[in-house]
Amino acid sequence: MPRKFTCCALLLIVWAGVVVQGQTPAYKLLWSPGSLGVPGGQPTGIIEVAPGLFYVLGANMQSTFGASVLSVTSTGQENLLYSLPPYFASWALVQATNGKLYQAGFYSSDRQNLYYSASASGANLAEYPFPGKWGSAWQTIAAPGELFDMVALPTGGSPIWGFARILETGEITILHQFSGSDGTPTGANLALGADNNFYGVGNQQPGGISPGFIFRLTPKGQYSQLLAFPQFPTDGFLPLISASDGNLYGLFGAGGPDNSGILYRATLSGQLRTLASFPKDMFTPQTLLEASDGNIYGSTDSSAIFRYDTKSHKLTKAFQFAAGGTQGLCYCQLIQGMDGKIYGVTGNGGPWPGNGAVFSLDFGLPKPKPTITALYPAAGSVGQQVMLWGKFLLAATSVTFNGVAASTLHVTSAQSVSVTVPEGATSGLVTVTTPNGSFTTTQTFTVH
Repeated sequence: MPRKFTCCALLLIVWAGVVVQGQTPAYKLLWSPGSLGVPGGQPTGIIEVAPGLFYVLGANMQSTFGASVLSVTSTGQENLLYSLPPYFASWALVQATNGKLYQAGFYSSDRQNLYYSASASGANLAEYPFPGKWGSAWQTIAAPGELFDMVALPTGGSPIWGFARILETGEITILHQFSGSDGTPTGANLALGADNNFYGVGNQQPGGISPGFIFRLTPKGQYSQLLAFPQFPTDGFLPLISASDGNLYGLFGAGGPDNSGILYRATLSGQLRTLASFPKDMFTPQTLLEASDGNIYGSTDSSAIFRYDTKSHKLTKAFQFAAGGTQGLCYCQLIQGMDGKIYGVTGNGGPWPGNGAVFSLDFGLPKPKPTITALYPAAGSVGQQVMLWGKFLLAATSVTFNGVAASTLHVTSAQSVSVTVPEGATSGLVTVTTPNGSFTTTQTFTVH
């Protein structure tokens, strides 16, 4: 392998917010649990598995069910897919390049840590134990043919941290164990960079001081530090994303003139630049997203959605959730759908009893076009299976090798498509087409 409840849908449309590019953002509540005792409440994660079809991870757990996964459509139809065992907590959901769903978590009673996988339909639930007492500490990230996670090992004092690879078969390997000189990973997530390495935020505490830094981990577990922050305000989740310009973008939940937060950019060569400081009415930014207009969006603890224009370098409030929390209380996890809308989940607020919400926000953004960032492998003969790795690949309709169409095509996730090199193919560029457009690689696929 290359490395690589059921209940009535609740639909409510509320017009609110501020003008962005001439359009008033349209908020739509897609689903909110009507009871504290049903699976799927307190939604914490969302992924798109087909255009207009989203899978949502609900963290709510009871004596009869654990964290649950349900489908929610862009029109507000909801269906429970599966629940994990009672009292099993989970906070991350990803779809791997084999099309399966993966999530990590633990039993709240004894902190027994496990990974679970299921088919895309929610069937064939499988359980994988961690080695020893290790357990997931962050959000699992999908990579070509594999998954990666930050993990922790409880001790009598500070936990020991590690970087783990999870094969799609469920085998878990600790690739790197953080030493004292490595510092402590403290960010909210790992970002898969344009160089196929993983990046995260960490800090150290020599002499009672906490210098912060961005660290780099290769897929084999080799560790290094990319850059050090001149200041390290540690409030918030410290998220990091890899953007289409090849750079990393991150947040501090504090700092700046109003001590409300900072947005920064870091190059993979180690150059750091502060882009914007957050005002008092957008305090504690917590999540980040690059959208199809090339701009950066995110949510804050003030229940605002912000927008950073990468051309004008202006930070603005793009949307403010209704007072009282009836639309939801952010921070909110956000993704962009194939239809261009922003979709999100929040574990707090929403209609009574305030057990969270799944929603969409229409800013009039363009539908995201597909991209391919790598081919696995980059060479092969006719009949060779090849994985296209990129973004917004759902509903791909064709893949061509130097103009020759592949006869077999299988979309396995929003980031991956599996195809077979067709008869008559010659060395050249690879093109993928979705309903939103086409993309041709700059990398040549070599036919043997």
